[in-house]
Amino acid sequence: MIASLSIVSLTPGAPMTATLETRRRAARRGRTAVAAVAILSVAIVLYAVPAYLVPDVDSRVGIREDVPFHLPFLVVHAATAGIALLVGPFQFFGSIRRNHPKIHRVVGRVYLLAGVLPGSLSGIVAAVLTTAGPVPLVTFVLLDVFWFYSALRAYRAVRARDFAAHQEWMLRNFAATFAAVNLRVYLGLFIAVQLPLLDGHYGGDFEPLFDTAYTAAVVSSIALNLAFMEIYLRRKRTRGTLGAKD
Repeated sequence: MIASLSIVSLTPGAPMTATLETRRRAARRGRTAVAAVAILSVAIVLYAVPAYLVPDVDSRVGIREDVPFHLPFLVVHAATAGIALLVGPFQFFGSIRRNHPKIHRVVGRVYLLAGVLPGSLSGIVAAVLTTAGPVPLVTFVLLDVFWFYSALRAYRAVRARDFAAHQEWMLRNFAATFAAVNLRVYLGLFIAVQLPLLDGHYGGDFEPLFDTAYTAAVVSSIALNLAFMEIYLRRKRTRGTLGAKD
C-alpha cells in the first residue's frame, strides 16, 4: 500500500490531474446548486407574487385598512422582490461570467436597480406597517436594511474592481433575497409540526397556530440563510477559492 501510494505521488501529472478533477466536480456541484436555487426561486415567484396582484388581495394578505398606502408599498415590494428572485441566480453561473461578461453586468444591474433597491426601500415601509406582530416587524426591517446595505457594498466593491469582495457581498445579498423562498418552506414545516397541538394547545383555533408558525419561519429563514452564507464564505476563504471562476 505504501509503495503504491509512493508510485502515484511520484507519477508526473498525477497531482495536477487529481486537482483538476476535484475542481471539475466542485464546478458541477456548484452548477447543480445554482440551478436548484433558480428553480425554487421561479416556483416561489409564481406561487407568492400573484397573491399581491389580485383584486381581493386583502383576503390573502394582512392589509392595514387605516393606512391607504400600505397596499401599494406591498405590491411594489412583492413585484420587485420577485424580479430579484427571478434574475438573481443567473449572476452565479460561472459560464455566464466568463463567456458573456456583458450579460452578467446587465443581469446584475437589473437585479440591483429593478429588484433589490426598490424592493428593500418599499420593504422597509411594508415591514413597519405589517400586521404580523412586533417580531416579524423588527426582523423584516433589519432584513431590508441589510438587503440595501449589502447591495451598496457589492456595487462599491465592483466599482473599485475588488471582485472578491463584490462576490462576497453579492452572495450575502442573495442569501437575504432567498429568505423569501425559505420562509414559505419553513412556514409549511412549522404549521405541519404544530397540527397535533391544534385542538389541545390552540383550542381548535388555527389563527394563533399560523401566527406562531409565521413568526418562527420569518426569524429562522433569515437567520439561517445569513449564517449559512457566512460559514460558506469562511470555508471559501480558507480554501482560497473565493472569487475563483467555476
